[in-house]
Amino acid sequence: MSTAPGPFEQVYDRHAVAIYRFIYARVGNHPDAEDLTAGVFVRAVEQLDTGREPGQVAAWLYRVAQNAIADHWRAFYRLPLVGADHVAPGWEPVDEGGRAPSEPDDRAGIRVQALLRRLPDHYRRVLELRFLERMSVAETAHSMGISSGNARVLQYRALRRAALLGDPTDG
Repeated sequence: MSTAPGPFEQVYDRHAVAIYRFIYARVGNHPDAEDLTAGVFVRAVEQLDTGREPGQVAAWLYRVAQNAIADHWRAFYRLPLVGADHVAPGWEPVDEGGRAPSEPDDRAGIRVQALLRRLPDHYRRVLELRFLERMSVAETAHSMGISSGNARVLQYRALRRAALLGDPTDG
């Protein structure tokens, strides 16, 4: 004896594959896409009003998926905050007591500079402004003479390229 699927099961059956494909197209690997899709439907179990119109349910699921993807990339590309003074060429780093910093801080600055040198100029510049000089997107866009939207896209592409290049000191 089987029971008819409940409202949530119907939503899941109707949207799971499409949500998975949407996420996979943006993260590019099956394990992360599966995890994020599961997270979307866990949130749906907790918060979704299954009495809404089907179009509203689909829109809500895609919005949750977009937020999950954004959170995923933010976590994935979280770079250690290294002040510009730690990586500027020719700068001799010292701590508050006038001593040279510990080796790990020095290695981090070297790795950041090596990675930045491997990027195209416009990618390097957007990352320097955003993460080393800690400018806002609007300030970065103004400094580069581009729109804020273009600055966001450029930052995303630069971070993606940097991640694909990996650690230049590995190996």
